[in-house]
Amino acid sequence: MNLFGTPLSAAVAAILFAGSSPDDPNIARWQQSLRDARDISAEAAGMASAGKDEEAVRLYEDAMIFGRKAALALHEDGADTSVSSDGETPLDWLIALYRNSSLTRIKLQDVDGARKDAWGACLYSQNEDIASLECLEKVCEAGEDDMGQLMALKNILQLDEKASQLDSERRKEIESSVDALKTKLMS
Repeated sequence: MNLFGTPLSAAVAAILFAGSSPDDPNIARWQQSLRDARDISAEAAGMASAGKDEEAVRLYEDAMIFGRKAALALHEDGADTSVSSDGETPLDWLIALYRNSSLTRIKLQDVDGARKDAWGACLYSQNEDIASLECLEKVCEAGEDDMGQLMALKNILQLDEKASQLDSERRKEIESSVDALKTKLMS
């Protein structure tokens, strides 16, 4: 049997196993949106470096609005390849964007906003990124959330047991902080 001049089995296979090719217009549109969002986030980082934190936060928010959907679409579609010269994948960029926004919000003493952004970084990294967990720990410390800080530090140590990313000095520092927080919470 033929479907539009194509054997039915071939047509069904093409529909079932069709993936997006790099020439797919949706992929190109997502990649352009992501490039635009990366430009905005680079501008935000420049503002943050210059001490213009309020402007930086607004730009980070714009980059999130314009880039989140594109980064996730490219990741979910399997087109999570680098569109930047630094080799950063769209998902890695998104995670770093949330982290950078969170750290900038801490400087503005916007603990709730910082917590939201740190949570986003941890969520998108599936708690598999030490830098995002360290960011969450800083937010918890700024917000005087000892239990949250303790949990973040424990998650960092757990992740490090799997990946050995921390040097021994940093690991000892975290273990000491965990002990101090446990003592503080018990008193």
